[in-house]
Amino acid sequence: MVRLRASFRFAGLAFAACSVRAASQYGLVDVYDASNFFTEFDFFTQPDPTNGFVKYVDAATANRDGLAGFTEGGVYLGVDYTNTTTTGRRSVRLTSKKAYTKGLFIADIAHMPAGATGSGSCGLWPAFWMFGPNWPNSGEVDVIEGVNSQTSNSVSLHTGAGCTISNTGTISTTKLLAANCQGNEGCTQQTTSSDNYGTGFNAAGGGVYAVEWTSAAIKVWFFPRGSPVATQLAAGADATSSSSSSSSSSSSSAASSPDPSTFGPPLAAFVGGPTCSIDQHFANHNLVFDTTFCGDWAGRVWADDETCSALASTCEDFVGQNPGAFTQAYWLVNGLRVYQAGGEAQGRQGRQQLRKVGFRRGGPAEGRRWRA
Repeated sequence: MVRLRASFRFAGLAFAACSVRAASQYGLVDVYDASNFFTEFDFFTQPDPTNGFVKYVDAATANRDGLAGFTEGGVYLGVDYTNTTTTGRRSVRLTSKKAYTKGLFIADIAHMPAGATGSGSCGLWPAFWMFGPNWPNSGEVDVIEGVNSQTSNSVSLHTGAGCTISNTGTISTTKLLAANCQGNEGCTQQTTSSDNYGTGFNAAGGGVYAVEWTSAAIKVWFFPRGSPVATQLAAGADATSSSSSSSSSSSSSAASSPDPSTFGPPLAAFVGGPTCSIDQHFANHNLVFDTTFCGDWAGRVWADDETCSALASTCEDFVGQNPGAFTQAYWLVNGLRVYQAGGEAQGRQGRQQLRKVGFRRGGPAEGRRWRA
């Protein structure tokens, strides 16, 4: 999927910086949560590049109509589930102002867009992804993505010509559907667990996705809520964020630094090498959360989906006339952390910056809006 950039401020679960223990490990460079999300991401308001049946709204509209804001300690990114439409359902798409090349990206997500009971998520095309300039030549990484009645996550890469990967090291239940990462089709791996996507993900309270991007490979992990690694990541963040800035705090932080070598086999590994230089094909990526409808994927395969095609003759008809099917079509992001190789000083700077951020809390009583 191809998409763009975004901006605002959010408070919620604060993720602590973890300093590095060696030059090859990671230091925290950025934290996005309810204290700063809407100042560090921009609202995208142009027509959907994937031709979705969607109207992306600006910040003022999203705030006024409760399509974006804070609730339950996290960042809420929703859609219009009240009105019928013949021109496209209103939604939000947000893109980080800052771009990254390589690193470790950890996203704690409590809820992702899914269909209400009986709708099978039909018409939906949600994604958490990252992409670079001059698409597809600087690459795209689709971390969470799927359409319609899909029940498990599809993980994909897209880039220019000359990149064919292997999935060496991937867990055995994930299937490599295509190895050539060129263009719109890209290289895709289909997962099988129902707790990593959609209604199954939400029923379990979400979880933590981790992406490690190096010169050798791009790897994606998923840790369900309550699993040992997800719990350790969240607990380590909370403990460090409440600690002092003393040297003993730095030592404690270092001890809890995220170490992907301890994560186990990835959900999906895209391994480069002679047939794909990761460094040449992936660079300067902005982070994106969005929810679109129908379009080049969900709309194109509508007739092939027995669950969805039984509800309406076209994807657009269903999405336009059934707003109540999308009451659960929202992201609730507890926090997103970005680590890069750079040493303990960089990680310590991230912690100091985090302590300076004030917390703003919202909730359903406030219409899921942020406070200026």
